Amino acid sequence: MLIVGAGLAGSLLALALRELDQPVTLIDRPDPGPTATTASYGVLPGFPLGTSPLARQVASAADLWRALQSRYGDLGWSPRQRLPVPLSQVDSSVLERQLPALLERLGVEQVSAEVQGLERCGDRWRLHCSAGAALEADQLVLAAGAGCRGIWPQLPAPLRCSWAGVLALPHWPSSAGSPALHLPARFRRPQLERRAPQLRAPEAVVDAGLVPRGEGALLGQISWIDGALECAPAPDPGRSEALLRAALPAQWAALEGRWLQMPVAFCSDGLPLVGPVPGAPGLFCFSGFSGAFAQVPLLAPLLAQFMAGSPGAEAALQRLQVWAPARSAPG
Repeated sequence: MLIVGAGLAGSLLALALRELDQPVTLIDRPDPGPTATTASYGVLPGFPLGTSPLARQVASAADLWRALQSRYGDLGWSPRQRLPVPLSQVDSSVLERQLPALLERLGVEQVSAEVQGLERCGDRWRLHCSAGAALEADQLVLAAGAGCRGIWPQLPAPLRCSWAGVLALPHWPSSAGSPALHLPARFRRPQLERRAPQLRAPEAVVDAGLVPRGEGALLGQISWIDGALECAPAPDPGRSEALLRAALPAQWAALEGRWLQMPVAFCSDGLPLVGPVPGAPGLFCFSGFSGAFAQVPLLAPLLAQFMAGSPGAEAALQRLQVWAPARSAPG
């Protein structure tokens, strides 16, 4: 099995497949730069953020991370707050440091290459990569986030791409007290994502949070979203940073940090796209997450079970309303 994308989604899916003794090759770009995994707050609410079946189930995501760490060692998860509401966090700096070695230990082949094309050859998929390399497999998973549609343009229409920016601080600011989660009362990005199909020009929203990451912190999140299926040209970094800082509380606005900007995938109906791609036998999509650190640990084992032929996995994904064949027509 081939998986394109070695971020959170692709890596945890590879882990779940190896737990089922399935051979896996994981492909990632040689120099991926900042990614959605890098810039994520990694926060796990211990309560449902909605009424959908998926929202209710991912409220226990902390238990899934705790179980992963009990099997494989530190992956960055830790409880952060119990009252007034339970919150925990996965520190993406720890996760990104630990995952490659863990996957190697479990027998996942990791290939560093730029994907340049995908074609169906008989009953197999052939992935053309940089330096003339080609890889083939019966089953191939697109877990490359914002890069998925560029590889296979016929993916269902809910899957879209936006731009995100965040400030990475080298140290936790002393003015914020001891490291803790400082989150907005309500994140604005999901509402703008739902309006994406109706947008005629790019719009931006800022979610002004501050969370620990490694020895430092992530500050603020700006999201640029428009109505196109393809990823729009990158917004001007200087303008994006200025808009973000203008929306921050005064005590944070002047803090020095490194600007990170990257394309990210989302689904305009609020649910990720998981399962076989309609009309493309053996091709799967695992992308478009909103709250990936809560959703991926639940969904990766279910997709792995389906790919390995386990009965019941398809029905479970359908109940969660993420099943790709049941979604709207291709974009």
